[in-house]
Amino acid sequence: MNLAQLRAFHAVANHRTFSAAAQALGVSQPAITQHVKSLEDAVGTRLFLRTAGGVELTADALDLLPKVRQAILMLDDISARMSDGRSLATGHLAIGLCAPYVAMPILERFTTEHPGIQLEVRLENSSSLLELVAQHRVDIAVATLREPHPDFACDFLIDQRVEILVHAGHPWWERRQVEARELPGQRLVTREAGSMTRHLFEAALAEHGLELPPHLILGSREAVKEAVAAGIGIGIVLDQERGFDPRLRAITVSDFEIAAGEYLVTRRENRSLGGVAAFLAIAGEVAKPKAADHCV
Repeated sequence: MNLAQLRAFHAVANHRTFSAAAQALGVSQPAITQHVKSLEDAVGTRLFLRTAGGVELTADALDLLPKVRQAILMLDDISARMSDGRSLATGHLAIGLCAPYVAMPILERFTTEHPGIQLEVRLENSSSLLELVAQHRVDIAVATLREPHPDFACDFLIDQRVEILVHAGHPWWERRQVEARELPGQRLVTREAGSMTRHLFEAALAEHGLELPPHLILGSREAVKEAVAAGIGIGIVLDQERGFDPRLRAITVSDFEIAAGEYLVTRRENRSLGGVAAFLAIAGEVAKPKAADHCV
């Protein structure tokens, strides 16, 4: 077996189709197919079951996947250590985001310092991102957590606070705070059940013995903002992600303690290797000014 075969296997395992794997690696689909077949011949077992919608991993593939990803990261790391300046010339890194506003400064600096590393970025809620890290389908997740997850290495970036979003015609537009008892009766626009923002808000409601059933459930933060701007209801958002939309205003709930942290989540065995280690180092430098501002 060789590195090209391992990269092809890893890409198919992540993307679940041969065509998507070929696109991610910038090669032809027949090349991916041949690499996977050669790897299957080398290990003496089938790795993928072809289905109408793509592929499913066999038990042997699921066992092989973490070893292959670690091998790829290790080879990238060795290459960097042997090159001048210890820079990563090539490689692939899968990043999962639930908070793009927090992650973009890190991505900008990483792509500047390591232009040879191909980044694959996907947007999911925090619950989904943890599953993807566990499945070795994402190398690093930027996720919102109340506390570090015990199964992963979690590096703190910044604090996040849940706020209420209202539109210009809402009676609360001129206010900066409301009390929890004022929330029942409002039409709530929120994310899907796996959203950490929604989880935090619902936990705070429960602590006060309150219920506010969702009026409208949407699949993205941007959709929630647009629904609030259209006057459909109030929304909830993390303060670092509210953006600058003149149609919206953020207010706090004075008697709610609804805060969490933004964390870089990785598998412990991979955090010191190749592109993962480089990304974590850059994220730590980018987050320092924000952490310092928070402490003042």
